[in-house]
Amino acid sequence: MALPRASSYEMLSKVGTKSPDLEAALGKITSRTPANISWSSLDFRAGETMILNKVWGTVKSGEVCCIMGASGAGKSSLLNVIAGRSTTSGNVKVSGKITVNGKVIDPVAFRENVAYVMQDDALMATATPREALRFSAVLRLPPGTSSETIDSLVEHTLDDLGLQQCSNTMIGGAMIKGISGGQRKRTSVGVEVITQPSLLFLDEPTSGLDSYSAFNCVQLLKKLATENTTILCTIHQPASEVFSLFDRCIMMKSGRIFYQGPTSHMVSHFSSLGFSCPYNYNPSDFIMQLSQTQSMEVCEKKGLFMDQPSDFQHEGPPAGISVVDTLFCLPGGEKEAEEAKAGEPMTKSASFVAPVRAGTFTQLVALTLRELTNLVRDKGALIGRFGVTIFLNLLFGLIFLNAGNQDDNDRTNFNSHFGALTMVFIASMFGSAQPVMLLFPFERPMFMREYSTGTYTAINYFISKTFIELPLTLAQSCAQWLLCYFLCGFRGNAGYFILASWGVGAASASCATCLGCAVPDVKSVQELAPLLFVPQLLFAGFFIQTDKIPVWLRWAQWLCGIKYGMNLALLNEFNKFLPSCQGAVSSIYCNQILSQNSIKDDDWPLYIGILVALFFGFRILAALILTQKAKKFY
Repeated sequence: MALPRASSYEMLSKVGTKSPDLEAALGKITSRTPANISWSSLDFRAGETMILNKVWGTVKSGEVCCIMGASGAGKSSLLNVIAGRSTTSGNVKVSGKITVNGKVIDPVAFRENVAYVMQDDALMATATPREALRFSAVLRLPPGTSSETIDSLVEHTLDDLGLQQCSNTMIGGAMIKGISGGQRKRTSVGVEVITQPSLLFLDEPTSGLDSYSAFNCVQLLKKLATENTTILCTIHQPASEVFSLFDRCIMMKSGRIFYQGPTSHMVSHFSSLGFSCPYNYNPSDFIMQLSQTQSMEVCEKKGLFMDQPSDFQHEGPPAGISVVDTLFCLPGGEKEAEEAKAGEPMTKSASFVAPVRAGTFTQLVALTLRELTNLVRDKGALIGRFGVTIFLNLLFGLIFLNAGNQDDNDRTNFNSHFGALTMVFIASMFGSAQPVMLLFPFERPMFMREYSTGTYTAINYFISKTFIELPLTLAQSCAQWLLCYFLCGFRGNAGYFILASWGVGAASASCATCLGCAVPDVKSVQELAPLLFVPQLLFAGFFIQTDKIPVWLRWAQWLCGIKYGMNLALLNEFNKFLPSCQGAVSSIYCNQILSQNSIKDDDWPLYIGILVALFFGFRILAALILTQKAKKFY
């Protein structure tokens, strides 16, 4: 779906300062410092399983290196260790030595300097390529970068990636039609390269692409490499024309180096060992088949594994480049990195997460505008959210038609009156929780990618969502009561009902957010949702009075938002000042339903306070869960 150039994202252009010399500023940002990266004696053990065993290698500035191997060979593990996304933690032990331009680094502390493109394209489906690049540039380029410079850099990157034609089309995803798979992959690359990194790592960049798109993707990497970028990527089994584009190849087998060197030397290397590649045969197919058909015993006997040479030297800086000038930054852990030796464990650095460049205001503006744009463009989700709310409350209104205006001295009428109120608040809980609960598993990979690169802080991410979600939940509550209040004939203050429903919806959405952040996918969310929400119905006083619940279980009511929203609603609808509760019998019913659920007139500020506490408490817990997950391999 093509979108007009103007959008709320363009408001981001107001962030930054005016540059007196645009070309000079752009040239300063687009310049890359050459970086040679080397590693030696890398071991990666998870429990009793040895994933990487004495792995070594080097990639020079301007080279494109591929890591190949069968499934389980250790290629993604190697990439993640070098990129600082896997480190010693729990039963995971990582050791070895990694250098950039000859200087030892702590890969975790250094990872802000590494652009990392994940295998799955973790992008906002409703954003366009231009907007995705601008978002990354505004939040990740040095503070003070002018809006003109950012605009020029975005257009320059779109041209380099061949994305101008689709630059105003939504990226799309599983539920939204958008750009092609190849264009989406190039957009993922663009989000990272717009920061002008010297080191670019990609996990399976050609996965899911046809042969022509895969060729274009690697050809793009070759072009980036000519601009002082060191590129390292994993790839499963490239076609011959794709494989020929790589300067260097690292072949993995069972966590060990099967081959490491220039692609042009690979055929002659194995030929010297007695394994000749057939004429006109794809070298990548040959080496892949060789690694899979030869047993470990044969590989050891024939010398097919390439052990680290005793005279292996870590690559220093390119000619004319100072070691100090090319180390970029080490945000903590400099001394530890400097003193590290091969074989010593790589421990967590104090600077585990990349520092954030943009200020709080810039982050909030960018994130809030992105959330607002996503809300407006995802019309299916918006229509579904309000459509379900309108349908259900219209149904409640018709089924409980005028239930609040009946004679409540009759027990049956009173039960119908209470039942109508109950159903409306149950709908408030699920109507706000369900959309959020299903959304977070989809957005979590995007958050983890952006958070781990220091694009923004977790607290600003959740604040921006709250800015959009609270008004949306309030609008839902207004639509809900606009329908059911008059149809059901409720007698309490309509404004108080809306606020109580809003509180229930907001607290329930926070609870759902926490669940969505804790589990890996939508399937798990749907399976665990009853465990989270059904107990709330038990403690709300719908089906069993609170004083009938065993004392040792009653504490759980303090975690149930719907309980305190219903308390406010019952005080509003069944208080002694309304005509419905002034009858000889109905007054008894009203007093009973309040007393049996431990509801007191003077406690309404407490009920509001608990709803507010649940809203913030679950949000903070969700932020902690997400940030902890972002610190680990994903």
